[in-house]
Amino acid sequence: MSLEKRLRYLDRALRQQRAVQDSEEPADSHRGDAETRDSAQSPRRDPFSSEGGWEAAGEYTLRRRLHFPSPLQGARISEFLLPPGYAPSDLLFFDTETTGLSGGAGNSVFLVGMAWIDDQMLETEQVFLKDFPGEGEFLSVLNGRLAKHRVFVSYNGRAFDAHVLRTRFLLNRMELTLEKQTDLLYWSRRLWRRTLPDCSLGTVEREILGIVRGVDIAGFEVPGIYLDFLRSGEPGRLDAVLEHNLQDVRTLVDLLVTINTILVSREKAPEAAVQRADRAALGSFFLSRDERWGVELLKSSFAGGDEGAGRALSLYYKRRGAWREAIDLWKQMASRRKSLFAGIELAKYFEHRERDPEQALAWVRTILSWQLPIDRCLRGDLSHRRQRLLKKANRRSSTL
Repeated sequence: MSLEKRLRYLDRALRQQRAVQDSEEPADSHRGDAETRDSAQSPRRDPFSSEGGWEAAGEYTLRRRLHFPSPLQGARISEFLLPPGYAPSDLLFFDTETTGLSGGAGNSVFLVGMAWIDDQMLETEQVFLKDFPGEGEFLSVLNGRLAKHRVFVSYNGRAFDAHVLRTRFLLNRMELTLEKQTDLLYWSRRLWRRTLPDCSLGTVEREILGIVRGVDIAGFEVPGIYLDFLRSGEPGRLDAVLEHNLQDVRTLVDLLVTINTILVSREKAPEAAVQRADRAALGSFFLSRDERWGVELLKSSFAGGDEGAGRALSLYYKRRGAWREAIDLWKQMASRRKSLFAGIELAKYFEHRERDPEQALAWVRTILSWQLPIDRCLRGDLSHRRQRLLKKANRRSSTL
């Protein structure tokens, strides 16, 4: 995370914390010194209490299971998210908390949050490592759940979470099998990369899913909180880490539901998700899978001023030999936006398809008359094309 993003996050977290403190402050805020000292010396709440659902899963391992209504109840899941031959019960959503932000061998996993569908319920499980000597035990407990599933859903899990887990399993002489992976980061980038400030899970959660967390912690704070716990034995802010991890896993489920609705139900998808989606990218993706919807998405995006959508749609028409539709788009792009791409495509069409060097030459001259910033390579190509078309036009006029 960049320094600028960290500062923005810390500023927002501080304001949220102050707001919570103000709302919780009693009407009589002028307590005596003795009462204040007693409050300061009172023990912190144990984040791993049995009341919170935690139980021992070994000498060094703790586990918590919680149940929520399933947002995927009865939904048909797109084959792009759940490959053919797999059932919703095969899905396991997972997110890890580690001692570092890199994927090296020195990075250990100390908390894994998981969620899966069981009938009409969303089951969640968190497995926590109390100290490094118990890593083998921790991984064995974790593997007991992983082995029951076949499709693993994460956010940047392919590049980070799965890699770190494989490394820890390997160092403990254990085998980790993740049969299929669905990484929702790639889908988020495809859908919202051009419309969001970034595609971090927090940004997608807030801007697309409409989830606003209370006081939360930043990912870069997590390693330090855990290491402080190991050094001091005091829980510190571990409760915030546990809730952060649980919310991340539940957000993965909600995000898959939203993406799935876009892929399956099309127009019935949540308004915020569709309105802020990169329709050009989504339309291009669907051209070979759902031609009608792909074309409609590209048309609406181009009508809204997205030249990339017009480019993708025109190339689709070109591949199919629908020249009238392609030429119409290119002419609109050239006249409205002075599109270099469209002008060159028109010059190529008239030179090679219509065998009309005069029309092709006219488009090259039009492109150059726009006086747009053009790199040296493209300018050289246009100059070469102009000279070739001049020769063709002269030969054609001499034969008439």
